[in-house]
Amino acid sequence: MNSEITIPKWAWMVGVALAILLLGVGISPRGADGHPLLLSPDVKALNDYRGSLSTWHDRLVDLNDRIARILSNNYGGDLFSQSSEGQKVLNETIQILEEIDQTSTTAAAVPARDLALNAASATLSAAQLSLLWISAPTQVNLDAAGQALDTARANLTSLEASQWMTPR
Repeated sequence: MNSEITIPKWAWMVGVALAILLLGVGISPRGADGHPLLLSPDVKALNDYRGSLSTWHDRLVDLNDRIARILSNNYGGDLFSQSSEGQKVLNETIQILEEIDQTSTTAAAVPARDLALNAASATLSAAQLSLLWISAPTQVNLDAAGQALDTARANLTSLEASQWMTPR
């Protein structure tokens, strides 16, 4: 009696093919409708860049809100807390500018990159002017910081209006 079991070659091939299929379905990126996306390297790079733009946008909105709180003088005379927050905003804005500048960009994304750089640069200017106002709290400095913040928000609105920021 031979107790040896042989599995046909086609059964192994079907098993391996099924395993590869399940792995592919499990790790494939999904679109908004939940269906798997088949992305070429170029399309994936553009899709990743859109994600970066969205992240930078959200961070810049937060920084602009923090600048507005600094300028509203809600710190009850606590100069240390106010200047510390102003310095944190300035450092975070510089970090975003560096990320935007250092992230590789395809030719198609250059206009979106410029919009993001404009928004971040305007936020940097508002952060710098808010620190100036903290150091010298005059109406002129407050007005200049407020105008810079308005410019930063207008640049963010331009970024929001671009096709790059539409839902995927």
